[in-house]
Amino acid sequence: MTTIGASWPWVSEPGCVQSAPDILLIAPPDGRRVRAFQATVAGLGWPPARVVSYLELMSGRITLPELVRPGTVVRFDSPGEDIPTERALIERGGGTPTDLAAGEIAPMRAWYAGFSAVLRELEGQLRHAPPHHRMQDTGHILTMFDKPATHARLHAAGVPVPDALPEVRSLDDVLHGARQRGWSQVFVKLAYGSSASGAVALRWSGERVSAVSTVRLEGGRLYNSRRLLAYRTWPEVRAVVDGLAPHGLHVERWLPKASWHGGPVDLRVVVIGGRAEHALVRLGRGPVTNLHLGNERGDIGALRAELGTQRWADVTRTAQAALTAFPGALYGGVDVLLTPGWRRCAVLEVNAFGDYHRGVLARGYDTYAAELRALLGAGHAASA
Repeated sequence: MTTIGASWPWVSEPGCVQSAPDILLIAPPDGRRVRAFQATVAGLGWPPARVVSYLELMSGRITLPELVRPGTVVRFDSPGEDIPTERALIERGGGTPTDLAAGEIAPMRAWYAGFSAVLRELEGQLRHAPPHHRMQDTGHILTMFDKPATHARLHAAGVPVPDALPEVRSLDDVLHGARQRGWSQVFVKLAYGSSASGAVALRWSGERVSAVSTVRLEGGRLYNSRRLLAYRTWPEVRAVVDGLAPHGLHVERWLPKASWHGGPVDLRVVVIGGRAEHALVRLGRGPVTNLHLGNERGDIGALRAELGTQRWADVTRTAQAALTAFPGALYGGVDVLLTPGWRRCAVLEVNAFGDYHRGVLARGYDTYAAELRALLGAGHAASA
């Protein structure tokens, strides 16, 4: 792979369409992410990206060498939020889909195995395609979807992260490992989950236990919830954690988040071309701050003013360091925790598809436009 730079128009001007790049987007075609990306492309005065679905490629009816032209920009986007795609990935990974339409938690080991197989297959196809630009490295995508692997990579690179337990298979394993380390609160996450699916914020003292989770327990089955639910008995907590365990768990020490405007706060920082300029403040009603759970966006300008220049620089350096752990990565969404009193930062996750930030601009560009500018204008990513 060689680094290539190019000069492209960055404002809509007469005649700029004929100079626009050819973009191939691999994603569920009817999803909100495709609509958002196409809106950005239209705002640049470019023709729409061509879209091919994961399902079409998985079927073998068409292959990437047939679609990629010389100089094409190839972008992978999330296969999520499309039930037929999710089912196909689970089946490709050897699993049986659950009731996804009702929100039942998917068999994530099988989902990840299927997604891995598909991305590796598409990577092989791209090796036989004409020279083109890549917006992502498929190996980076798969590592970012593997929370234990990402945590290990960040830790090895010296990026501040919460301490984590080795592999656990049950609530008893969680409690044993935590007590050995003197911890009394942990965050339990699905090893291959996203969007806070299967998240459990767990703390205990003696015989008392309290958990806040995105998991709804119903009839012995586990479902995703769009609101945080509280569990206060050991049998309930055991049913949730032991029910999640077969999907694979990643358990971290629960670091307290700074409180701001009456609730816990953290940041999603999208690092693009090595620069951490697109940031979103997430104001929580509980320990899990993902916006789809009813949490709110905060005022980034007000937070930066409160942090001050030095502490904000710590945030951006931390986010940039996290992406540096993925050499050659064009972009990634980095979740950054701030401890009480803004004393220090820690990275919670790095998200391969964490750039869906509508209305968040830096230097006049949204995340998608900034990525394309970094790739094609500044040559920050590689072509195949």
